[in-house]
Amino acid sequence: MDQARALREALRYLVVAHGAQEPQRRPCGAALSLPHAYALLELLQNNGTLTVTELAARLNIDRTNVSRLCARMEGEGQLTRTPDPRDRRARRLELTLKGHRLAQQIDISSAQHFQTLLQHLDADSHSVVQALNQLRAAMEAVPPSQADVDSPEIEP
Repeated sequence: MDQARALREALRYLVVAHGAQEPQRRPCGAALSLPHAYALLELLQNNGTLTVTELAARLNIDRTNVSRLCARMEGEGQLTRTPDPRDRRARRLELTLKGHRLAQQIDISSAQHFQTLLQHLDADSHSVVQALNQLRAAMEAVPPSQADVDSPEIEP
């Protein structure tokens, strides 16, 4: 159980230290929320092929929250939503020119940020990336506990 707690604390620290709490340390290099930046990166890689539901799955965020994010991005002129020719109820998300430029800036800033991190690693960077991919695979393989599904309130 000690190793489980150590893993939890290491992962928690990485999330916090990654800049989620401090806008000036965010790896995207822009004053955007992490979901917004990650959405732009996903759309840059898959422009015109993702629906809100697919983007929500890739970001591991509730569909309703992603829908709100997309509405805000559309209002800011970063994306358009067009009917999916295969399913008229679904909307395909496409970056506008403004959104594409912003996504490219985030991609470059983020890559530079992670290049700096790689330079500060004592370990072989390939091994670190491989270990993180193994951790991600393990996280995906473990089904949610019933407590996660039910989300009970914890009383003090």
